[in-house]
Amino acid sequence: MNIFDFYADPSKHDELANLLTLGAQHHPAGLADHFLEKDIWVTEILRLLYDENLVGEHNVAFKGGTALSKCWQAIERFSEDIDLSIHWADLAEEDDEQTAWEKSIQSRSQRDKFRKRQTERLKTWSADLVARLNTRFSTYNIEGLRAELEPDSKGEKIDIHFPRITTSDNRYQLDHVLLEFGGRNRGRPTTTHAIDCYLSNVNELSPIDFPVAKVQALDSAYILWEKLTALHQFSTQEKEPNPQRLSRHWYDVDCLLRNGIADPLSSDQAKKDVVEMKKQRWAEKGVNYEDALNGKLQLIPEQQRLNAISLDHQAAIDGGMFFNEPADFDSIISRIQAAQEQINTTR
Repeated sequence: MNIFDFYADPSKHDELANLLTLGAQHHPAGLADHFLEKDIWVTEILRLLYDENLVGEHNVAFKGGTALSKCWQAIERFSEDIDLSIHWADLAEEDDEQTAWEKSIQSRSQRDKFRKRQTERLKTWSADLVARLNTRFSTYNIEGLRAELEPDSKGEKIDIHFPRITTSDNRYQLDHVLLEFGGRNRGRPTTTHAIDCYLSNVNELSPIDFPVAKVQALDSAYILWEKLTALHQFSTQEKEPNPQRLSRHWYDVDCLLRNGIADPLSSDQAKKDVVEMKKQRWAEKGVNYEDALNGKLQLIPEQQRLNAISLDHQAAIDGGMFFNEPADFDSIISRIQAAQEQINTTR
């Protein structure tokens, strides 16, 4: 029986709740039932986007924490958002990518015009995707299943609501699946990964059919350098960043480096590409992304900012966001400090 048949039939909701509880009791990592339930929908949405090609003809790369978790098993935290990048050139007017790039960076006014056009195209594309998703969702016959474009997100955020069956505490978790798109980043190079649901690893639930997907994930070296430059931004930007849900980026980088998913010392092309993209498309007051090329990469913020991020790490632990007890934040920072020194002195 397919797991979505339980959602479609209200008389089976109690049975579904029991199955999710059983899954939580027997899952090898001891994941909570509400994480397991949400992961069903994360995997199914990825299946729709890639296996059923709802993303269309554009190059769309799956990246971020959820990709690290589901494609590489690089992190031991539940990453609940689906982070995607449409390759910037697919939203450009020019057929030739190099011509489009050179035009877009000629001056500040050209960059502003390009960004405005990109935003308008992304808004149109995202609205069309919402329509395609809702057309597909209508065939599930599941009450409450719907996709909505966040009205003030400029086409960058789609919320997918599903009927939640579990009732356990999920105070650190969103009640919906967030699809977050970007049209100002790279959507390639990618590698193909087969992914499945966490519940498919529970032998007691083997009679149930769960979704599987085959996704196009951004190359791991590019993910690493996007994460490293994000830490540099959060550490050096003049405006105080919102610490809520921010500590995960330091945790993810620590896991990437410890697990050898990508090597910052042997991925110069990814570093150069990411720095150039960030410099041109993601300028932030106080941030010099080229520091990553010049031995001045800063991955640790000043102490007051760091303290607030450390509190967020503890909030994530208290919220049950990790499969196992993670390292304390001081240990994570110590290892990242050592990595920073190595990166800056090896050029």
